Amino acid sequence: MDTRPLLADAPQPVREAVAGLLGGHVVREESAVGGFTPSIASLVTGSDGRRLFVKAAPGGEGPAVPLAGAAGDLGPRLIAARTVGDWSIEVFEVVDGDTVTRWTSDDLDHLRLVVERMRDRMDPSPIGGTTPYAEAFVPLMADWRILGPAKPPPITVPVERLAELADRWLDVLAPGTALHHGDLRRDNVIREPGGRLRIVDWTHLWTAPGWMDLIRLLPDLAACGQDPELFLRSTCWHDTPADHIDVALAGLASRAWRDCHLPGPFRLRHMQQEQAHHLLTWLDSRLRSRRPLSRG
Repeated sequence: MDTRPLLADAPQPVREAVAGLLGGHVVREESAVGGFTPSIASLVTGSDGRRLFVKAAPGGEGPAVPLAGAAGDLGPRLIAARTVGDWSIEVFEVVDGDTVTRWTSDDLDHLRLVVERMRDRMDPSPIGGTTPYAEAFVPLMADWRILGPAKPPPITVPVERLAELADRWLDVLAPGTALHHGDLRRDNVIREPGGRLRIVDWTHLWTAPGWMDLIRLLPDLAACGQDPELFLRSTCWHDTPADHIDVALAGLASRAWRDCHLPGPFRLRHMQQEQAHHLLTWLDSRLRSRRPLSRG
């Protein structure tokens, strides 16, 4: 998806519901930059100058209320959630700042604080009704034994080793008890003027090991020139079992490496190609660093 739909094009009852929450008719709408789902995500301004951030999509009521309560000030405050027909509407406070487009070294201390606060707040999950992220992701994974020969990854690790790691996906990840964001990337983070980082787009009732959101984020840091291994070692998850991280990387990379070669929207495929490259490069580096030296 390269262009988001607008609230102005939504059904009239949806527009009226937003106007009611805004306290007047919408005089300006700015669609959010980024994102890969076909939902409305717009900053709207009312006739009295009030601003709100609106998310809306068909599909009925979602878990916005419990997730916003769990996230607290890690994300924007949820002002209201409504169901109008088969549409769900979520209205949030507007956070002053900009979506992160590139991670810099100035972000790292703020990001470490976010990671620590997520560990303290989300593990174990503060809300019920969750399912394991690992199970939800299984249908999206590719089989390295098939994918590898068809699209050889540009790394030194044998494809069979990638497959062996990915085979352990459920065993390693399914027992995790932390509430899992699942889409932690720079396009889902707002940087406030003082540097504080706020996470947006909490949409999934998933659980996973507490370190999994960080592992999903680190290739995004790598894409901006940061060292994922160095940052991992500087966080509260520095003592995560190394082979558990390897399993997560192999599983995540299977989907990204397959999907980035498929036809589809340019921005989405570019993001997946970027993810695949940095997931595989990091995993390759980790495994090579632990490979026994040959004796000749």
